Amino acid sequence: MAPMVATPASSPPSSLWRILGLLGWFVLLPSALTVLGAAWLLGGSLPGGDMRTAPGRVVGHETTNLHRSVGEKSVVEFAAHDGRTLRVVDSLVRQGAAVHKVGEAVTVRYPAQDPLQAEIGGSSIVKRVLGWALLLCGGLGMLAGWLLLRLRPVSPA
Repeated sequence: MAPMVATPASSPPSSLWRILGLLGWFVLLPSALTVLGAAWLLGGSLPGGDMRTAPGRVVGHETTNLHRSVGEKSVVEFAAHDGRTLRVVDSLVRQGAAVHKVGEAVTVRYPAQDPLQAEIGGSSIVKRVLGWALLLCGGLGMLAGWLLLRLRPVSPA
């Protein structure tokens, strides 16, 4: 019989370290992409430049095909600061019925240079909340992935 070699209890097998390293990358990379998506979402919803608000009214709904169902967006009519009456489709899609009913009064936010980029005020709040939540979760995932990568011992050169 071959003698058994004792290994220190504090040193797990090297296959465990490989799995932790692989798991670290599998957590780190998607989390980094989530943070980038959150930054893009927040960048589009935070006020920048000359933003204006105007009262608007929902005049209809636009049907949109989602992945496995149908959703609706609100169509809003409002008067821009230069006197033009514009109709825009909100960026927020809701599965089933739209968020706002036809005839409902809403507040519209838009950049002064391009009123056609308008969105309903409540939609920008949803984007901001979702963006911050994704940023937080992605940051925590990046931290967890980084810690998993840091747990691996460095092999001697």
